[in-house]
Amino acid sequence: MMKNRITQVLLIAVVVIIAALSIVFWPNGEESGNKVVRFGSFSVAVDYAPYLVAKNQKWFEEALLDDGYTAEYTVFQSLPPINESLATGRVDVVFEAEPPAIVGKAAGIDVKIVGLSCSLVQEILVPTESKVQSLADLKGNKIAVLAGTSSHYGLLKIIQQAGLKPSDVEVIDMIPPDAKNAFETDQVGAWAVWPPFVEQQEIAGKGRVLSGGDAVIHSIMAVRGAFAQNHPTLVKELLGVLQRAKLWIQTNPDNAMKIIAEELNISLDVVKKAWPRHDWSSQVTETIITDIQAKADFLSNNNFIRNKVNVQDLIDSSFETN
Repeated sequence: MMKNRITQVLLIAVVVIIAALSIVFWPNGEESGNKVVRFGSFSVAVDYAPYLVAKNQKWFEEALLDDGYTAEYTVFQSLPPINESLATGRVDVVFEAEPPAIVGKAAGIDVKIVGLSCSLVQEILVPTESKVQSLADLKGNKIAVLAGTSSHYGLLKIIQQAGLKPSDVEVIDMIPPDAKNAFETDQVGAWAVWPPFVEQQEIAGKGRVLSGGDAVIHSIMAVRGAFAQNHPTLVKELLGVLQRAKLWIQTNPDNAMKIIAEELNISLDVVKKAWPRHDWSSQVTETIITDIQAKADFLSNNNFIRNKVNVQDLIDSSFETN
């Protein structure tokens, strides 16, 4: 884990340097004469459902049309390129969990959390035939998780609630595809991850969820600071699209689940199983701000970031639509 922490600190330093150079060498869409809003998301996640529905239904394009903008979409396969792209103006709006935005803020990148897609409970998978029957039984096990994520924070919070110390387990830093392979080949004894990876293992009969713990993941909408400052009305309109999509998927769950299965290229059965685990009505509250602050403190205390982050400075509620 120490090597991973050093690597992440170095990556943050690189992002800061890139941010400084980007003004000169890498102009963003507007500076190059293009009126494009660039959307990004990280990995595969059912919690992006409102974003994916709006993308599928071209609601973002509809909102951007009057202002003469077009939309571009990118899926990031690892975390560092997200903040690098925010720093260089290569992405304007990002859908992800909270920690990448916290890491970016700590690195001096101007990023704002403006809304929530949903909230969901963190879960820990063990192989179906595992002798592990409770969270306390995880002692001595290797557990796969992507370091520095909400799932990492959630894993440590959950095992501590079960009476274990972080040193009682061996945390293995793995991106989801690698963790999936390690889990299915018994290289790790557990896996802390988010839907749809949890449900894929359950439906395949390869994994089951341990009950207990109350760690929560918040799926956020983040925007590049300069984009928000220069286009506050546009950001408000895009946030309105997100809220529209959240309401739509609550009243049209069957159609929404079909869209998500198509957009993520996963089984509809997986989406249906994951669906009830998400709170699509979730909005930014003081309780949620406190929880995100706990994640920021976790990242600082465990040397994933060098500078402490006050989440009140990260969250901007001025774009909320009533």
